[in-house]
Amino acid sequence: MKKRNYLLILILATALLFSTATPTLAAKKRVWSKTTATSAVRSSQFSVSAKLTGWKQYLNVSFKGLTNTKGVNYELIYSSNGIDQGAGGRVESSENSVTKSLFLGTCSYRVCTAHKNVSDVRFTVTYQTTSGQSVTKKYKVKY
Repeated sequence: MKKRNYLLILILATALLFSTATPTLAAKKRVWSKTTATSAVRSSQFSVSAKLTGWKQYLNVSFKGLTNTKGVNYELIYSSNGIDQGAGGRVESSENSVTKSLFLGTCSYRVCTAHKNVSDVRFTVTYQTTSGQSVTKKYKVKY
């Protein structure tokens, strides 16, 4: 009699378990589409975009449309604890687009230390167009 009760309880528990289960939903089938490549060359204007990283230790700068210039000089100046700090460089026009990560700190022997109390971040770009015109653009970066 006791074996029958255990068997009956086991069957009822199993039936209850399967009857209350929620259905599983499958992911949607991925449909691949064809892409077409165009061979037309677009002449894009020169542009610069800059964005601070999440911890505000790097300024990521993207230069696009460099083939429309004769090269680009850039300069980053900021204040750290009341002392002006900075970095600079040049990007050649041989590449169409370049991204640089400028560190707001100092490095020595592969050890880098970020500057503290950074304020008044300024970024200056100077370039010469292919027609020979010199252009200087100054940006103030929100820190």
